[in-house]
Amino acid sequence: MKLVASFSRFCDLHGLRYFLMGGTFLGAVRHHGFIPWDDDIDVGMPRPDYEKLCSLMEKDNNRIGSFPFRNFKNSDTYEYVARLENPETKIIDRSAAEVEKRNSWMDIFALDGMPNNALLRKAHSFNLMRLRLMLKYSEFNKVSVNYTERPFSEKALIKVGKVIRPEKWLDTRKCLDKLDKALQKYSYESSEYVVNFMGAYKLREMFPKGFYDDDCNYTFEDLNLRGPRDYDAILSQLYGSDYMEPPSDQMKNKHFTEVVR
Repeated sequence: MKLVASFSRFCDLHGLRYFLMGGTFLGAVRHHGFIPWDDDIDVGMPRPDYEKLCSLMEKDNNRIGSFPFRNFKNSDTYEYVARLENPETKIIDRSAAEVEKRNSWMDIFALDGMPNNALLRKAHSFNLMRLRLMLKYSEFNKVSVNYTERPFSEKALIKVGKVIRPEKWLDTRKCLDKLDKALQKYSYESSEYVVNFMGAYKLREMFPKGFYDDDCNYTFEDLNLRGPRDYDAILSQLYGSDYMEPPSDQMKNKHFTEVVR
């Protein structure tokens, strides 16, 4: 909670827009806090605000208070999604082929513009998926191979990756740069649709930009955090119309992480 509280105060201080995303947004609506079996924190920012945040971080030693801020431009970890980390709490991540011990963190996603023309939007979507695949292949040893709730196509691509070992011949830095350039091709402000493409749901997290023009406060544990006002449209698209009903144990999103202090 310290991470998101510090992040929220920083955004308020500098006039930066942010929104609760994904499971964090679902937790705010359904549980008024964390989902009991999922303690991730995900927020999204319009690309202009995200870039302003990165610029402010450069001037402030890439920190918000005592919490380090990392993205692929200021770190050699090759994570595209920005993170605010808490060095006081460590997490053992067993989701990938290589087990890692790292700082606990919250994810900060950029919301990017999409073409207003439907055909161009489909073409751009295909290109983004292609570039994301190349990035994932370039760091194949970090792919969450233990995650079983993937569509058949992704499972097939992982099987191919295990055979061809693409990380041996793809340059991750070049893949990141190409993807970053493509994501920023269309202006957020002039787009009718925007997407959190680097989130878990990829193109399913594409919504009319107007959803993010109208936001409000949501209770999250003991904090008030920002989220789109039309929560029903967003959560129904991501989780189905019965999103207010907790899933069965078999359907719960399982994280392959362990907190160590």
